[in-house]
Amino acid sequence: MTSLRIADVRLSSVTVSPRTTWDFIEIRTDDGSVGVGEWSDAGPVELARPLAERFRSRWINQPAEPVHHEVTRLLDATARDTSRSASARRLMLTVLGGFDAALCDVLARAEGRSMAVSLGVPANAGGIACYANINRAVTTRTEAECRRVAADAVAAGFTAVKFAPFDLLVGSRRITAGLRLAEAVRDAVGPSVALMLDLHGKLDVAEILAVAGPLLDLRPRWLEDVADPHDTKALATIRSELGVPLAGGEFAATETDLAPALDAGLLDVVMPDVKHAGGPRRALELGRSFAARGVEVSLHSPSGPVAQRHSALVSAGIPGTELLEYAFGEDPGRANLILPPEPLANGWLARDFTGAGIGVDLASALVRNG
Repeated sequence: MTSLRIADVRLSSVTVSPRTTWDFIEIRTDDGSVGVGEWSDAGPVELARPLAERFRSRWINQPAEPVHHEVTRLLDATARDTSRSASARRLMLTVLGGFDAALCDVLARAEGRSMAVSLGVPANAGGIACYANINRAVTTRTEAECRRVAADAVAAGFTAVKFAPFDLLVGSRRITAGLRLAEAVRDAVGPSVALMLDLHGKLDVAEILAVAGPLLDLRPRWLEDVADPHDTKALATIRSELGVPLAGGEFAATETDLAPALDAGLLDVVMPDVKHAGGPRRALELGRSFAARGVEVSLHSPSGPVAQRHSALVSAGIPGTELLEYAFGEDPGRANLILPPEPLANGWLARDFTGAGIGVDLASALVRNG
């Protein structure tokens, strides 16, 4: 294994919508093995792409295992570096996380071993229920569009739906308008479907409290990103007044990132992301540490099919994880971007990792750069 060298690194992107581009990486070793990863949503493309290209140039023709060790060191250093801005940290962690995912995959494939075995995860954990994140599939912020997409998700078999009602809204009536959109989603899915609301930090504490009644009328399973995890005063106020489970943590890379909220018992659902945490190994470690604290872990994954595949694997290794995010409705051809096609049916994602590596490849028709 130590003689394996990285023969090629290929970067590819698929523009899915005006808001979404899925960025993939393939690493090929000189024995012909290929591993896949994803670094979508790293940050501005004019920063993320050159960073990925720089690492690509740096590691081509280098021994694969030492490169993986270097990726690990860089990830650890970045996660601990408090001098970086949040955006700079996210950029580095996400791009490196894509490399880490692809390296985990290719090194397992080269040995003919499942990546699940490499990470100490059950290779066949059975399916996992997914909730449909419909936010980016709602291309126009109208009640009719919200109803249509939400109804489509339920028709596809999802029994839980997430929406960010205040995204892209401005002006004095943005909160009223957002609530109407959320009400349209609730009306479309009916009372038996779980509804998660992602606030994306768009409302301050006073604004949330002012509309506590309408929010509670929507019967949300959780409210996500209501405040910074370090703002325990805000979290405590919202928790006390609304009594709704609070979720967050999509950009967490260390336990310390969420320690104030978790130590105070103010987060009910923690959402590590295989991309932003710095790859599947770090996401798995984080998820297990959060689960050990007694909180629900539900991986953040509004991602393309490669990150979804890695997320499904990681979810199998975190005790009590029963729900996984799924980016619904953005790309009708999504399932066929990987081979074999994404195994989603009736809102459930299969988790069979008995084959070599992560078990999927990028479709050959995908346009590759580099």
